[in-house]
Amino acid sequence: MKIIKILALSALLSAGVMADETLVNNMSQMESGLSNVQKGFLYNTPALIKSGVAEIKKADALFHDMEGTKKYLPKEKQHMSNIAFNAAKRIDTASNDLLKALDKKQYSKAHQSYSDIVNACTACHAVVRGW
Repeated sequence: MKIIKILALSALLSAGVMADETLVNNMSQMESGLSNVQKGFLYNTPALIKSGVAEIKKADALFHDMEGTKKYLPKEKQHMSNIAFNAAKRIDTASNDLLKALDKKQYSKAHQSYSDIVNACTACHAVVRGW
């Protein structure tokens, strides 16, 4: 009986650690994408902007399921998973808008969409991190 309890506890703890590791890796990928987009604007390299947006979209996909998003939030914030979910939708919309503007060579509009992405990130972090 003790072994079963120990195994169950181990499974729960490792699931929590895996969720933490997933979130850290995901946020690192998001940061890398944001950095590449910014560098693309600074160095006038549309291909770098597009690859950065692809990284952002890949990382953002983790939050496309409202219920699934809960497991990545601190226990006391899980009831606010809709905020992360809505931020992810805003990031998707702004990412698509950025790419459309970039294809039309509307660089100011594309950069505004980049700002919208960062603002969506900040809105989520403000809640989750208690800023």
